[in-house]
Amino acid sequence: MQVLPQVSMPFVRLLYQFWIKQGVSKQILDDILRVNIEQEGSTKFGISSIELARLHQAAIESTKDLTLGIKLGLYLAEQDLAISDLVLTAPTLGQGLAGLIDHSRVISESGYFQMEAFDEQYQELIFIAYEGIVFSSHQQNMVISSIVSWIGKVFPQAKEQLNFYYDLTIGNDEDYINLLGCQATSSQQVCLLIPSIILENLNPLFDAAAYQQSLKRVQKILLKRNQRLDLYLEVRSALKQCLLERNANQENVAGLLNLSVRNLQRRLKEVGTNYQSILDESREELAMTLLKDDDIPLYEIAYLVGFTEPSAFYKAFKRWTGKRPGDYRQDVEEHKNVGRVELNEVLSVGE
Repeated sequence: MQVLPQVSMPFVRLLYQFWIKQGVSKQILDDILRVNIEQEGSTKFGISSIELARLHQAAIESTKDLTLGIKLGLYLAEQDLAISDLVLTAPTLGQGLAGLIDHSRVISESGYFQMEAFDEQYQELIFIAYEGIVFSSHQQNMVISSIVSWIGKVFPQAKEQLNFYYDLTIGNDEDYINLLGCQATSSQQVCLLIPSIILENLNPLFDAAAYQQSLKRVQKILLKRNQRLDLYLEVRSALKQCLLERNANQENVAGLLNLSVRNLQRRLKEVGTNYQSILDESREELAMTLLKDDDIPLYEIAYLVGFTEPSAFYKAFKRWTGKRPGDYRQDVEEHKNVGRVELNEVLSVGE
């Protein structure tokens, strides 16, 4: 399953606005995004999980605030999000959370929610990232704290019965309890325990008209995103083929899609992007894949991703990732070595 782009641009704008208010440098965020986030007619309609993870990490490093993810989640819970209206106006909290589980792609395609019985009294709600997707504990904090806030709005008296299982390396019980007003327990897995009994109780905020309107709004967003995503992935696939064949130009890409260049440009404009933006993203993805193979020289990778001069590739890669190609390759190799050491340690213990 392909899931690019991961996060919708309107949602990223909300994150951006919050981080700026928290004192994060605009330059730091802009260097990662490489697009004018405040421009509604942006040539990007979403960003990847890699970029989003970099933004979260940069914000944490800039503020030195390990609770920033929680604060961000509480901020988002107060915004006009279609998904929050779906949760808050549903007939029951259980139906509202089911709507969240079914329609969370309106915000992110990084993973999915899952809710199942924890024991006789509690349901466990977790967010599971798709394989290969970067989704940090700080991002988990953002997601779960928003849900805690929504549940508190529906059933204020039940909030204290919630138990937030948080990453034991981030913060402490007191931080979570003070910010969220629910129970908190350090754990190796981030999740939220919800009393089963409140899921079936009638929602005092239930509004049939508002709920149906929210449902239609969410479904409309999903339809539009799916249409955009389909075209985006078709162009990405054609571009990847053309890059490997060293003929990545609009004429060849349009030909593979059975479109004229003008028609391709028009359709890309309709979905809020353009050929050059997708070309840059395709080059970046292909370069990062090729760099994992130590047998391919850097100059050859530069050639394979469409640069006539290695220096132009090095400059572009530094713009994409903040690192030089050689440094990125070294980081990948060091990560592999760490994994091998850990595996050997596990095997030696078992002997």
